[in-house]
Amino acid sequence: MAVTKILARRGGLSQAIAYVLNGDKTEEQILTAAQGCLTSTACHDMAAVKQRWNKTDGVQLYHVIQSFRPGELSPELALEIAQEFTREHLPGYQAVIGIHTDREHIHAHIVFNSVNQLTGEKYHSNARSYYQQIRGISDRLCREHGLSVIMTGEPSKAVSYIEWLRQSKGQPTFRSMLEADLRTAIQDANDLGHFFLLMEHMGYEIHHGDRLGFRLRGQERFMYPGRRDPLFTEDGIRAAIRGNLRRSNLAIALRSFSGRSIAPTESIPSTPVFSHSMSITSTCWARSGSDSIHLA
Repeated sequence: MAVTKILARRGGLSQAIAYVLNGDKTEEQILTAAQGCLTSTACHDMAAVKQRWNKTDGVQLYHVIQSFRPGELSPELALEIAQEFTREHLPGYQAVIGIHTDREHIHAHIVFNSVNQLTGEKYHSNARSYYQQIRGISDRLCREHGLSVIMTGEPSKAVSYIEWLRQSKGQPTFRSMLEADLRTAIQDANDLGHFFLLMEHMGYEIHHGDRLGFRLRGQERFMYPGRRDPLFTEDGIRAAIRGNLRRSNLAIALRSFSGRSIAPTESIPSTPVFSHSMSITSTCWARSGSDSIHLA
């Protein structure tokens, strides 16, 4: 079984590709693949196609996420299914694929160019295309490989991801899943803007206000984890990221001096904290009229 989501992005192509191919999540990039480009030059290759067809504005990329039931398949099978999905649904579109194994549930990330390299056509996503193509193809591939599927009737009767989590005995609650994702994003982020981008790439909509709220498509209300844990407030997240960066840079500085004696008057030079300012890209949310979780 695979729960699917799709996100549209108007920027952040290089960041999205880097996130999908992250070696810490893909077993040192063993669980990665590409279509119509090389993983090492994917950003350059996709940008060249946009320029060739003179379509450099608007939506830059789409990000498909397939989340599989814990314990139901191997990472290698998840990669095979993701590749089959990409070949069938995205002929002519350049794409990078990464299977992330850093969570209890294996999940496939597919980032693809919004412009078809063969025809110059721009990809468009809506509720109908989601159910008839993305969800339909994903469910069929799961059945062909002996996996279960969520949808048992008409698209409007599909069980939402959150409802499935609650009904599945022994599976994590949404709160625990959200908090685990928040901790992962905090650990990986370079600054607060990068943190928000990582959370969006994991499929969350973010409410910015007195408190930070998070929800997945299919939920009516935002959850505000900062009410219970100050780590998940904006100030707490910012402080945690800075602390992680300080520790990381201190470790780098110490390693650079390993094996070398330091004179009593010599001090270890300070290492500037890497900070990457990023803008938060917009998310297009598809309204399907059902409670199933997906993004467009």
